[in-house]
Amino acid sequence: MKRVIIQSCLNICMYFLAAVFISSIHDQLNVFQNDPVKGTGFNLTLDLSIILPILLVAIGLSVTGYWMRTDKKSSFSKWSSSTTEFSDQDEREEVITGKATRAAYVTFLITLPALMICFLFDVPLMSIFPNFSFYAIALVLTAGTLSYMAAWVYHYQR
Repeated sequence: MKRVIIQSCLNICMYFLAAVFISSIHDQLNVFQNDPVKGTGFNLTLDLSIILPILLVAIGLSVTGYWMRTDKKSSFSKWSSSTTEFSDQDEREEVITGKATRAAYVTFLITLPALMICFLFDVPLMSIFPNFSFYAIALVLTAGTLSYMAAWVYHYQR
């Protein structure tokens, strides 16, 4: 249970750090064509204060996931190429994972149409919050991950 909670929380951190990273690229990306001074191409400057937390959380996610893996016999290369949150060691865990996956699926079915309704008001939202779409996608992924984690913990404790 601790493994699912830690991995879910770190995944949620990654969603929002990725939204921050992509929105900073969106804000700084300058595309120019046939400019007599700059030429043709694009200009992009990345800030280390944005990239460093992403790297730290990604390393933390990998290390904690490897330490908390259920199959202690698997090598790092085999472990890193599989989905650890869906690993089923016994029949009970397989049922719990199935129920949690269904809960996350239902959450996606509810939050995605709600997000589509928000995109009806795209122009006013984009004028107030230009990077709304990146954070909205992170929010939908977070809702699905939180529902998966909550359902997993609920069914595990039963």
